[in-house]
Amino acid sequence: ITIGAAHITSDKAQFSTKPTTIEAMAESARQQSNDEEVAAERGTALQNRVAEDDILLRLNLSRNSVYQGEPIRASLTLYTRVGIGGLEDAKLPSFNGFWSQELPVDNYQPERKTVNGKVYDSQIIKEYLLYPQQSGVLTIESADLTAIAQVVMRSSRAFDPFFGGGSEVYNVPRKLTTGRVNVTVKELPAGAPASFTGAVGEFTMDTQLPATELKANSAASYTVKISGTGNLTFLQAPKLNLPSSFELYDVRTTEAIRSTTAGTTGYRQFEYPFIARAEGEYDVPPIEFTFFSPEKQSYITLSSAPLTLNISPDG
Repeated sequence: ITIGAAHITSDKAQFSTKPTTIEAMAESARQQSNDEEVAAERGTALQNRVAEDDILLRLNLSRNSVYQGEPIRASLTLYTRVGIGGLEDAKLPSFNGFWSQELPVDNYQPERKTVNGKVYDSQIIKEYLLYPQQSGVLTIESADLTAIAQVVMRSSRAFDPFFGGGSEVYNVPRKLTTGRVNVTVKELPAGAPASFTGAVGEFTMDTQLPATELKANSAASYTVKISGTGNLTFLQAPKLNLPSSFELYDVRTTEAIRSTTAGTTGYRQFEYPFIARAEGEYDVPPIEFTFFSPEKQSYITLSSAPLTLNISPDG
C-alpha cells in the first residue's frame, strides 16, 4: 500500500513529503515471522549455554606402546559438565589390526575427573580389550556420536501453578569425536625357541602323564593344562613327539577363559589320546611350551617331566 505525498504551501515556499510504501501481512504470517525470530534467538541462546568443552569424548588407552600380542584396554569415556538426555548416531571404531573383545561396563559408576583444569562427570560407555596382531604403528579410527545436552531456560509464559516457576528444559545436540589414536606395536625379540607359537603373557603349565606300564593296543592319554593371563584365545597345542609305532589321535581342547580389564585369564587344556601298538620300552621327550613375558621382556620355556613307557604284549 502506497501513501501518497503530502503538500503544504506557505507565503514563501512549498513543502512536500515523499510517498511511503507499507506492507500489510496477514495475521498468521506476521505471527510466523515473530515465532521464527524468537526461535532463532532461543536457539542461539541455547547453543551459548553449552560451551565447546562442556562435553568431551575420549578413547583412553591403558598403554600406547605394547608388544605384538600384548593386550590394551580401550575405554570410550564421556566427560560432561551439563546434563545429558541421551546419546545418538554412535559410530564405533572397527579396530583394524587388532583382535577385539568388548568388556561389560554395567557396573561402572560415574566418577569426577579433572581434564585440562576443569572438573567433569566421567562415564565409561564402551570398553574393549585389544590384542595387536601385527607390529608397527596401528591407527584406531575415531569414534563419533551425538550427545543431547539438556539446558534449562526461563519460559516466556508467566508463572503457572501447574507447570511451576516458568522454566523449560531444551535439548541441544552436540556432535562429538575422539579423533584418531595411534598405537606403537613392537616386534617380539628375535631368537625365539622352536616351541614358541605366539603366546604372550604370564603362564604356568601342568601335565597329567599316562601310566608308565601299558599293554600293546591299549589306549592312553597325555594331558597338558596351560593357565595364566595373556592371549589365551590364540594358544596352540604344544607339540607331543611320540614313537613312530604309536597312533596319535586328534587333540581334544577344553578351556575356561574370561576377559577382564587386566587381560584374558583362565586356562586351555590339551588332551593327546594315543594307542601304543608295539611292545617295548619307549622314551617320550618332554613337552615344551614357550611364551614371551612382556614384564621380563624375554622368552620363558616350560617343560614337562621326561617319560618312559613300558609296553607289554597284548593279551
